[in-house]
Amino acid sequence: MKKLLKTYEFTTREQYFDMIIESVINGQRTQAKAQFNAMPKTEKQMFLKYNLANPDLLEQSDLCMFIENI
Repeated sequence: MKKLLKTYEFTTREQYFDMIIESVINGQRTQAKAQFNAMPKTEKQMFLKYNLANPDLLEQSDLCMFIENI
């Protein structure tokens, strides 16, 4: 995850998570899946928990797309 954060010049995992969410919002679902799949499994789980704790971020159908890719 450190390498991904450095690539995008982010300092927190939440910034990376927000980038994925923005990709979905902007209709870039393929890009969002690729960004999600680039993360280690533990970070994927953290992403899902982050979204469950903040239910206004993504629609349930969008969240399901990521659950299917763990």
